[in-house]
Amino acid sequence: MRPTRTLARALSAGTAAGLLAISLAACGGSDSAGTSSDCKPAHEGLKTLNDGELTVASYDYAPATILDGDSVTGMEGDLIAEIAKLECLKVTVSTSGGAGAVIPSVQTKRVDIGSGNWLRTKERTKIVYMSTPLWSDPQAIVSTKGITSDDLEGKVVGSVAGNLWNDSMSKWLGDKFKIYQDDESIYADLKAGRIDALVASAASAKYRFKDAPIEGAQVIDVKPNPNVPQFAAVGQVMLPSALDNDALGKALDEDIQKLREDGTIKKILEKYGVDPSVGEPGAPSEL
Repeated sequence: MRPTRTLARALSAGTAAGLLAISLAACGGSDSAGTSSDCKPAHEGLKTLNDGELTVASYDYAPATILDGDSVTGMEGDLIAEIAKLECLKVTVSTSGGAGAVIPSVQTKRVDIGSGNWLRTKERTKIVYMSTPLWSDPQAIVSTKGITSDDLEGKVVGSVAGNLWNDSMSKWLGDKFKIYQDDESIYADLKAGRIDALVASAASAKYRFKDAPIEGAQVIDVKPNPNVPQFAAVGQVMLPSALDNDALGKALDEDIQKLREDGTIKKILEKYGVDPSVGEPGAPSEL
């Protein structure tokens, strides 16, 4: 929920190549995605930034997006690859500017879509076309003491910059609420005992602990709390696109629904160790 969503390990501008050109086989082994004469797109005449390409702004935020050299995987990376196959497109990923550049890049049409665990929110309805939900994204309290969202009063609690709940928690907890710029710093402070707990995407925290465990760490889903209205509902992850490219937005909606119905989304979630039940997020809603 980055800049109004979950934690992120944003790549800063210049830490990775600005553009990672990723050619994805569009239709059953074609050497050049989108150019095979036997590839028929699911939606004819889609307008994208560059003909035959789907340009995606993203950053490294496992397990949603995982950047590795000139490839992007993760739950959203794999799903976007499947969408590209349906539409006979090659994917080009822009990492310039990290997480903070994703939504502005969509708004200013420097890219076609954004990726990286972006949630459907009321505010975002004004600035981007929000796709139908990919899956739900429960938030959690992460601590080594079994702290829940009911136990935060008086505790030192951390969160990464841009998260939805930061303003509410800052008003509630005052100077005991600390904002971090990246995941590495916040988890280092949790491990060292400099904070009592942090708020994060449950999926992101659990995935992180597979490779970088913290002794005694527990991930406990948040419950509604009157001090933090954002805890009242589970967020839904979406792919943002430009407000005035309605055809692309609706094509994404239909492609996502097809991939849900044929079991692809379930398989992707299972691949990354995420409960496949989150792949049935229900009707679209906004936080």
